[in-house]
Amino acid sequence: MGSREARARLVVETILAVLGALAFVALAAAFVRGGQIVALDHDVSSWVADNVSGGVEWVARVFTWLGGVAGTVVVTGLAAIVLWQASRRVDAMFVVLAVLGITVLVAVLKVVYQRARPELGTSIPLPHSYSFPSGHAATAVVLYGALGLLLAERARSSLRAAAWLAAAVVMALAIGTSRVLLNVHFVTDVAAGLAVGLAWLCCCAIVRDVLSAQRRDGR
Repeated sequence: MGSREARARLVVETILAVLGALAFVALAAAFVRGGQIVALDHDVSSWVADNVSGGVEWVARVFTWLGGVAGTVVVTGLAAIVLWQASRRVDAMFVVLAVLGITVLVAVLKVVYQRARPELGTSIPLPHSYSFPSGHAATAVVLYGALGLLLAERARSSLRAAAWLAAAVVMALAIGTSRVLLNVHFVTDVAAGLAVGLAWLCCCAIVRDVLSAQRRDGR
C-alpha cells in the first residue's frame, strides 16, 4: 500500500470513527431525553409482538446466534486459527482484540445507561443484561467488519473488495435486525450498537494501520 493510499485510508477510517461516535452520542442523548424516539421504539416493539411470524423468528434466531456469545467465539476462533496458520499473526490479534474490546466497551455502556429490555413478548428467553446498546449489533460490526476488511485487502479486484465489505455490512445489519424481530432490543439499541461498533472497529483499524506502517518503515 502506497503512502498516499495509506493516508487516504487513515482519513476514511478517522471520519467513520468520528461519525460512529457522534451517532452513538446522539442516540444516547435521545434515549435519555425520552420523547418521540422512545415512543417509536415501543411502537415498533408492539408491532413485532403482534405481527412477526414463526418463520421469520426462526430465521432471526440463526442470525442472532451468529452475533451472540457462542457464534462470536466460534467465528472469531476459526478466523484467528486460519490467520495464525497463514503467518498473519498481526491480523489474528487484530480480530481477537477488536472483539474483546467491543465486548468490554458494550458491557460498560449497558451499565451506564441501564435501559430495560422490551417486555411485550419474545420467542427466546429475555436476556438479563441491559438493553442499550445492543451487544449483538456492536459485535457484528466489529467481527464481520474486521473480517470484511481483511478479505477486501487481499481481493484481486476492487469489485471483489467492495463485495466483501458489502457482505460485512449486510451481515451486521441482519444480526442487528434479528434482535428487533425477536423483540429483545429496541430499534435505537441496535442503531446505537451499530454506531459504537463502527467507531470501535475504525479505531482498531487505525491502530493496526499505524503499527503496520511503522513496522514497514523500520525494516
